[in-house]
Amino acid sequence: MLAVLSTALPGASVAAARAHVRSQEVTTVPAPAPTTTVPPTPNTTAPPPPPPAAQPAPPAPKPAPAPTPPPAPAPAPALRGWIPPNNPPANMPPAPNFLQSCSGSAYDDSPGCVNASLAAINNARAQEGLPGMGLPTNWTQLSPTQQLFVATNLERTVRGLAPLQAMATALDQAADQGAQQNTDPSAPAGFPYTQWGSNWAGAVGNPLEAMYYWMYDDGMGSSNVDCTPSNQSGCWGHRDNVLMKLKCQMCVFGGGFEATAYQGTPSLAEILVDSSGQPAVDFTWQQEQAYLS
Repeated sequence: MLAVLSTALPGASVAAARAHVRSQEVTTVPAPAPTTTVPPTPNTTAPPPPPPAAQPAPPAPKPAPAPTPPPAPAPAPALRGWIPPNNPPANMPPAPNFLQSCSGSAYDDSPGCVNASLAAINNARAQEGLPGMGLPTNWTQLSPTQQLFVATNLERTVRGLAPLQAMATALDQAADQGAQQNTDPSAPAGFPYTQWGSNWAGAVGNPLEAMYYWMYDDGMGSSNVDCTPSNQSGCWGHRDNVLMKLKCQMCVFGGGFEATAYQGTPSLAEILVDSSGQPAVDFTWQQEQAYLS
């Protein structure tokens, strides 16, 4: 079954930030009035007191050590491959055709499906001059939504873009609702963000299949329902969302998977958010580093 794809273009909000600065009040205490001391009348019969002994000069203060300069920030990785607004010049149908190896009617994490999907991704990456995708060693232990999170980050980092730091619980719930309704999820009300983008795919048995269509087969004539001759604004929109340029004050992700939501077949959804807060998270990119070569 041919995958069906939909995309929501990035949303953005502009919020005014108010800085609260507490000034410390300085209280100046006046110096005490000088006290006049009347010396006693000296006794003329007493010998004058000996002059005070000379005191040695105090040692010169040692110069303070120079402060250690802060370490130089790590240089940002160079961007490579086709980065939005640049996109592939044409669709790249999957080669090999993983649809012959994967079930489109149920979640399929079999070696045949994963290997065929991975080979297709690597062949498409080669056309961008990029290395192949290496899956983490715990891939089969990850849930479908965690696999989607990892695959999204692997497509971002190979091009020099910042990874999404974690899966946010509130965004997972929003993405799962999108998967249930076969639509692109939106950032939930009250969730702090500066920009976001989301994707949806139906009738795909594995997250790698969805990632392939979003990244490499998303232009005119593809299964992207938002890319039509009369409205080409959605062409390559999924890819644009996966490769959003984010400031990553806190970049978070939400993933949704429903096994039979799209006409009895799997439904997948994701949302990428540049957050301006510190949302609760349930799975992090840092956790996965030990399984990546």
